[in-house]
Amino acid sequence: MWEGWHNSVALLATRHGKETVIGPLLHQHLGIRVEVVDLDTDQFGTFSRERPRPGDPLATLRLKIESALKLKDAPLGLASEGSFGPHPQLPWLAWNQEWVMLKDQAQGLELVGWAESSQTNFSHRHVTTMAEALAFAQQVGFPEHGLIALDDPQHPQVIHKGIQDEDTLRAVFNELNTRGQGVHLETDMRAMCNPSRLQVIAAATQNLIARAQSLCPACGTPGYWRIRSLSGLPCGDCGAPTPLPKAWVYGCLRCHHSHQEPVRDPWADPAQCAFCNP
Repeated sequence: MWEGWHNSVALLATRHGKETVIGPLLHQHLGIRVEVVDLDTDQFGTFSRERPRPGDPLATLRLKIESALKLKDAPLGLASEGSFGPHPQLPWLAWNQEWVMLKDQAQGLELVGWAESSQTNFSHRHVTTMAEALAFAQQVGFPEHGLIALDDPQHPQVIHKGIQDEDTLRAVFNELNTRGQGVHLETDMRAMCNPSRLQVIAAATQNLIARAQSLCPACGTPGYWRIRSLSGLPCGDCGAPTPLPKAWVYGCLRCHHSHQEPVRDPWADPAQCAFCNP
């Protein structure tokens, strides 16, 4: 176990309850005490479209941590960021990615945990009746999972978030359906309104912990992890190299030490071979 952060404080930039899963895991496995700072993280982008994300997930994480550490002095900064959309290989499936970043200012270290899952309720629907609204709500795990209602999904003027009871859903539907043109409903993907997302954030935190506990064999720095792959896994039929990785390169965040580890399966499926399956 890496002892360098034992009893250290990490400031977590969130208003969405992410500390409920991140905090206990980091305390148990790394001895880090997580404190939430009162920072309006909506300034770094919202799922409900009010503000776009200022950059890619990693850039956004850095901005969150930088802002948190300006509010209060602490040795460590911590932030979480999520993304939702169609799965890259199976576009009919919804896909959730989560990143959790831990930054140690004194050591100049930045560790990032990552997790992905298709077990997400990420969805939306235009409904014209209350019955349709309730059917959609049931489909996405309401009321444990919250809903968002918008008057116009492209250019919303009215947005209701955190809908987690039927009375509120009925009131919001009636408010936004005054012209009888229906209401746009979608899942509220903020962590405190989405238990499914919290599970993926927990998985990303566990990945971060695994990276932190992987120490460089040469200098002992945490974060000794995969940095790239080496393609060329041989075809199981003809032996020709394929685009699949044949080995992973592990490297240190501080020194230049690295090593290679072959993948578990020594052969590629012939379906991935340009000679056997042109």
